[in-house]
Amino acid sequence: MSPKTITKVEELDLQHTPGGIPVIVDRLHWSRSAAVAVNVSVGSRDEPSGKNGIAHLLEHLLFKGTELRSSKEMSQQIEAAGGEMNGYTSKELTSYYVSTIDETLPTAEALLAEMVCRPLIDKKDIKTEKKVVTQEIKMSEDDPEDYSHELLVRAIWKGNPMANSEGGQIKDVRGMSQSDIRAFFQDSYRPPYLSVVAAGNVDTKQMVQWASENFDGLGSAKKLAKREAPKYHAGIELFPREGEQAYVAMGLPAVNASHPDRYSYSMVGTMLAAGTSSRLYQKVREENGLVYSIYAQTYPFTDTGIAGIFFSTSSKNAERVMRIIADELRTFKEKGLEDGELARAKHWLKGMIVRKLESAENRMFFLGQTFAQTGRALSSEEVLERIEGVKEEDISRVAEKLLDRSQLCIALHASKKEGGRIAKSVTDLDF
Repeated sequence: MSPKTITKVEELDLQHTPGGIPVIVDRLHWSRSAAVAVNVSVGSRDEPSGKNGIAHLLEHLLFKGTELRSSKEMSQQIEAAGGEMNGYTSKELTSYYVSTIDETLPTAEALLAEMVCRPLIDKKDIKTEKKVVTQEIKMSEDDPEDYSHELLVRAIWKGNPMANSEGGQIKDVRGMSQSDIRAFFQDSYRPPYLSVVAAGNVDTKQMVQWASENFDGLGSAKKLAKREAPKYHAGIELFPREGEQAYVAMGLPAVNASHPDRYSYSMVGTMLAAGTSSRLYQKVREENGLVYSIYAQTYPFTDTGIAGIFFSTSSKNAERVMRIIADELRTFKEKGLEDGELARAKHWLKGMIVRKLESAENRMFFLGQTFAQTGRALSSEEVLERIEGVKEEDISRVAEKLLDRSQLCIALHASKKEGGRIAKSVTDLDF
């Protein structure tokens, strides 16, 4: 008997509850898993002044128990159902999600709704989680490679809440009261900031009904402070650290998540420093052996975006690496693409997306973030079509705009003495 053929057809649907809450469902008939998230479009950029980290601390507290269940009972029940629950806080979004098998989805939904609607936010738990969050912040700061991303954002967007750390500042976290946290919860964990995203073997009608029954009656959120697009700052900023190694982040202004050139910007970053065949990886690591890794990332948000190149090396070699990078950026602008380079970059980027979206959980993350940033639910096929639609002339046009030396911001994480020397030595950097 020949094996049964499974046709993988993605059914993506965006509907709204009677109360107006968006419900995005990506039904995967072949899947036996289900992933559901309740997203709150409030993050570190939306925090009150002097309260950096309140969104992140609140995220922790929602896992500490509800009016009906302790945190231990919640953990036992979701794991007994074959699932797990977690959350994350970003600059523009806080997400609570469950991943489970399809047959126990009702259990997962009940727990998720309960923690979002009826959390305890108890004083004892606040005291405990402040300690946990403090350790998390210290751990992040002790990982200089990851920390360099935060430092770049701090240098580029200083003076705007977008420069705030998603994890928070220790002094702010320690000073938060129960009333501060409860007020933030009451002000923001309501429509129109709520959305629901589900992927896997889930039914659209059932998800809309569940969302309506649990969240439509919450009432409207208090209007938060209006977001202001951050002003971009160029220049070189030193963030001192101990040690001989220098961690360097080189940033440039890019476009927001809804911009038509979003995928062209991603493609330029891919060609320059994504993967081991990229120009900078080949030149800096393979030919000169100056770094272990070098890579580029683009960060699109609702109203702004940046592109960054990241590497670490010995302090004595940092200037040399930056000059090699500048030479490659100049060559990229002046000479254009090599034969086959665009096709290779398209396949690399499409391959990353296709492989990532094999799981229901990753589809849920992707759809939730995309909707929060653009207000649209894009299928994986639509994204792949947009990547495939990028032309060589798009790359040339975007490269000319993106690779502007006058807009370069360098966040330098190195010793005070060596960092100061490096900063002075690269003021004439050009591309």
